[in-house]
Amino acid sequence: MSRKLMPRFRAPGLGLSLLLLLLAALVWWSWPRHPLSLPYIDWHGQIHKGDQAAEDVVMRQYTATGKLDLLATARTAYHEPRLDRTMLSQVAVERFKPGQQLHLRANQGVVERHGHRIILSGNVIGTLQPNTRVLTTEVHYDPQTGIITSPEPVRLERGQDWMTGVGLWASVKTQEINVLHDVRGMYVP
Repeated sequence: MSRKLMPRFRAPGLGLSLLLLLLAALVWWSWPRHPLSLPYIDWHGQIHKGDQAAEDVVMRQYTATGKLDLLATARTAYHEPRLDRTMLSQVAVERFKPGQQLHLRANQGVVERHGHRIILSGNVIGTLQPNTRVLTTEVHYDPQTGIITSPEPVRLERGQDWMTGVGLWASVKTQEINVLHDVRGMYVP
């Protein structure tokens, strides 16, 4: 009697199918049960393809010798490539060059044209010299030239001395600070 061998059933994809099913179950099980929070960003009612958003942003700029030159941090950042600008919230900017230290802090910021100008607004507090503070509502800072300007009312404080006025021009490199007009102040010798 001749015995006909029955072909053995093989499913080469069965192991792979089981593995994929197991992975899908793990993804489903670990998926958040509530919506993920997105950064709070003022979208101005418009979102365009290519726009990018991030939270807890740290930007560093180094010198040619590899030393940290500029450090900027922000709680959120929203970049609009078509306008070539980045909007920031809760911004801090620090410059570390010896003799040219700078610390600026503000509620909002805008970085324009590949970082050639940073506009900070909303409760701006700046430290230019070890004991000099600048308080205003808006400053424009050019990291390449080290020049800070403001068209708004400003207050300078150094120890017990203070000066108020409208408009500011300051150089981080030379540590020169000028209040432009309507200047009032108090000097304690």
